[in-house]
Amino acid sequence: MTSWAIDDGRDGGGTVVDRLLRLRVAADLPFLHVHHPASSLLLRNPKMTAPAFLLLYVVLIVIWVPLNLLSRMMTEMGVCLVIFAMIVHAGRCLLRLLAFPGSNVRVYGEVEREFSRYSCEVIENAAAAIEELAMAATSTSTEDDDGEDEGGGRRTTLLLRDARSRANAYGDRILGTGMATSAFRAFIGMIDPPPHDSIFGLDVIRGCLLARYVGARQFWVDRGGCVARWWWWCGGGGGKLDVIAIPSSVSDDGGRRDDSVESFLPLSPRKGRGEEVGGGGNVNKKKRKAVLYCNPNAGLVEVATGMGLTGGNVDDSTSDDDEKEPTCWTEFYIDHGYDVYLFNYAGYGRSFGGSSWNQTTAEFSHGFLGALKRVLFSTFLAFKPSSESLKFDAAVVARHIVDVVGVDELVIHGESIGGMAAAGAAKALTATLSLSNVSTVLVCDRTFCNLEAVAQRLVGRWTGNAIRLLTPTWSNDVTRDFLAARCPKIVAQDSADEIIHDYSSLKSGLALAGELTKGQTSKVGWMMSPLIEYQIANLDNVSVTDSRLLSTSHQIKKSPPFWPADKHVLLSEAHHFAACVTRIGKLATAAKKQMQAGADTRHPSGDDEGIEVSLSSDKSPKLMPAIPAKKKNAEAETLIKLWKSLACCDGLCGHPLGHTVKEGFDCTISWLCCTVVFGPQVLAEQAEKRWDKQSQDASISLEDGRVILPEDFDLRPLGYQLDEDSAANYPLPIPEVLSSLKVLATQMKAAKVEAELIYIIGMLEYIVARTSSKEVMSLSVRRRNGFLDEQGVISTGCFLNLHCGHNNQYSLEERRQLIALIRRSCGDSVL
Repeated sequence: MTSWAIDDGRDGGGTVVDRLLRLRVAADLPFLHVHHPASSLLLRNPKMTAPAFLLLYVVLIVIWVPLNLLSRMMTEMGVCLVIFAMIVHAGRCLLRLLAFPGSNVRVYGEVEREFSRYSCEVIENAAAAIEELAMAATSTSTEDDDGEDEGGGRRTTLLLRDARSRANAYGDRILGTGMATSAFRAFIGMIDPPPHDSIFGLDVIRGCLLARYVGARQFWVDRGGCVARWWWWCGGGGGKLDVIAIPSSVSDDGGRRDDSVESFLPLSPRKGRGEEVGGGGNVNKKKRKAVLYCNPNAGLVEVATGMGLTGGNVDDSTSDDDEKEPTCWTEFYIDHGYDVYLFNYAGYGRSFGGSSWNQTTAEFSHGFLGALKRVLFSTFLAFKPSSESLKFDAAVVARHIVDVVGVDELVIHGESIGGMAAAGAAKALTATLSLSNVSTVLVCDRTFCNLEAVAQRLVGRWTGNAIRLLTPTWSNDVTRDFLAARCPKIVAQDSADEIIHDYSSLKSGLALAGELTKGQTSKVGWMMSPLIEYQIANLDNVSVTDSRLLSTSHQIKKSPPFWPADKHVLLSEAHHFAACVTRIGKLATAAKKQMQAGADTRHPSGDDEGIEVSLSSDKSPKLMPAIPAKKKNAEAETLIKLWKSLACCDGLCGHPLGHTVKEGFDCTISWLCCTVVFGPQVLAEQAEKRWDKQSQDASISLEDGRVILPEDFDLRPLGYQLDEDSAANYPLPIPEVLSSLKVLATQMKAAKVEAELIYIIGMLEYIVARTSSKEVMSLSVRRRNGFLDEQGVISTGCFLNLHCGHNNQYSLEERRQLIALIRRSCGDSVL
């Protein structure tokens, strides 16, 4: 064999193979093994190295080849613009996937698979029950040997199946292809989902929905004829919406409807609707009441009432005395006499926008060309939902219910992102609708103020401007549409919502817009930083009035607002209040830590009380006199008591003050605004209960009793004092906190929080005086009874405080409060 030798005059000569073996490669570098264990594992494992580098080369080629071709056809600037457009398009697709997941075929493919598993399980259980019944009826038995043979064959089949599954698992583990294959299939399934391979698809789910409710019908609503300024964002104004109408289970006289066909037709006006019934001058109009329910972002009309083969109101075997617990909003509303209309937004389910090409009922084409056609069409040409399209779809269906169906009362209920569609529909409907003919009520259920505010709390602060950059034509300002709707409005919110942060909720957006910005809703609910002077004061650990950036004129003690001279809280006053509360909380926490540290280092013997151990420079222990512990910790204990009382202050419509201080500076400002805007409605609800009791007492004048008392601020349940453990968990009413702060203010011997404490006391006095005034009380009672506000007044609607989370059902008391508010808004009697 020929030996290839290289002699370059140095000692390193040798064969080519020897020289190559002596070369240092990446696997020989020591820092890769120490600092990069992932790269070390990749370089030491040949079975993983080759596929990894092959994949890397494929990715580079896939990226380089199109860019190389583009550079030959256009300039460098053109290539940069194409890359920028691709990044923006990818960002918009990702944003749509997160904001409107229900429009993704893969999402309702998962719904179909879940329904298939459920249906197959039900059918198998039913078949097993029938088989057991047949065996019990025939009472036949097989011979023992046949049973043994049959059991042996079954065991052999199970063993073979287990062996095959273990072999496949070991093969994937050895070859390392299982993860890559599953990831590739998931990616392919996302860009081109395969057709559903079971008969239990959305059509069957829809059929089960229609079969569960008596008189339920499906119909289509044309999206044509949209407003000119919405023409482009609505997908050209074409397409159709899939709508399902479910009639109520209650007749006009309060009983159950009869089984006649006419009583269950929700698509056309009933005979005699709006006509006088009865003889003579007896006026008794039959009211046609309807609810338009707007789904959340991942909701489909097929699963709006659950995925089940049974249920609904078909089975009326239960007596009227047995109160059935509603499992969804549909059953809740039909039990209260409302016809319910459910619909899919364009791009969801069978609803589509634009041309007929966007219909999902086309034949599925197999093969590479069919998949390429679907991917290109869905990426660049297909209709895609947006905030404008959702609001337009809800407005189209609402207009169809009013004009074509004909109703007297219409409740537009939107949940989560459906609140954005409901607010937009109510704004468009009430702008041209005669409110004297149709009573419209808007219910925004656990909704956000805008998408940017939600994204900032869930992802990061940078997402606010990123969404504005990616979607400059989207209008997702729910607060603006809610304020513009000229009808009775209800905002239902849970301060402990795990999806929508309390600061980014519609409640906070309305409070901030109504109190601080005079109705301006731009960037309401976005993250807010403290003013620079308060940031410097926090870093220097000095009082908020001693900041280095404050001029001499501004270092004078600020005064809180005073009622009735100040009708609103200024933004500077809200910032100062949040800074004062934050500083007291910071000092109280530090004082508590120092007391705990002092307790740990104190000598355990009781004989050395008042003596602490200190170490001198020569590290020899030295006993030195110290201030007695009681005298030293008096100020710290008072400060801790001050913060404990202040942190438990109840905001009437959300978390206590201490919780919001931990959440951030902007959350404290939101707490203040929500307390003065929506707190009076909570007080009015408490006072109405007391007024009802006083109206039965003839010794109390009605006019004298209609005032807000300090006891109305106490939202703690009756008898809470009996349980000491639970009593400590309830927030304290504002008057009680105010009185305790005034007592502690006289005990404070240090002046480092004197200015903060004086300002906080003044602000709490302003809150009590404003929320309990007759002017604010009258406005709150009007809003709770559904009366429209006067022109020029920022109408924030009626507030319903929830404690059910984001995706859970309302409690029984919360459902009663909601239906009472709706009936008051429509002028109906509250049962």
